[in-house]
Amino acid sequence: MKDRIPVRALVIDDDQSVCHRINEWLTAEEYDVFACTDSTTGLREAAAAPFDLALVDLRMPDVDGSDVIAALMKSSPQTRVLAMSAFPEREHVVRAMQAGACDLLSKPIQKPSLLDALGRQLAELGFAERTESAFNRRLGNRLREIRNAASRTQQDVAAAAGISAAQLSQIELGKTATTTWTLARICGAMKLSLSSFFQGM
Repeated sequence: MKDRIPVRALVIDDDQSVCHRINEWLTAEEYDVFACTDSTTGLREAAAAPFDLALVDLRMPDVDGSDVIAALMKSSPQTRVLAMSAFPEREHVVRAMQAGACDLLSKPIQKPSLLDALGRQLAELGFAERTESAFNRRLGNRLREIRNAASRTQQDVAAAAGISAAQLSQIELGKTATTTWTLARICGAMKLSLSSFFQGM
């Protein structure tokens, strides 16, 4: 897909095969990935240009993963960090969470669980949908739900908003994008603020 919202992801794991596999999976999903086996290199990259997401191995021979997470959070506090571990001990998990990790993935990493975990983090960052078409469908569904709950017809809302019923229909079906100005007029016609509208998404 060419309309995906870009997401930068950092992978730090001393196992080259893990870095390669995760890099391959995420690149296929159109993430912008930087994978490395050296924590110093990863932290330098994060300091130069912050990442949206980071996957950090908790057990590396030269450094404790919790220390890497803490350093990453210091230079890039907006990054959502997921810790990775094959046999996580309670104290390691606690330290990782205290350092700033949002989640823990058990190794060996499986693609479906990885994508699900990253999807949850992206939703918390405000990327519930990564494509414009998916966002348009979600926005359209939200409009239709509100209009139906208010027992208003498309013709009624469209007339009050100063647009055609056909245009509103296309927006509700997610087949067309809408401007913030048009959306504000539709929300105004339904006596709803834009902030309230987006809270439900």
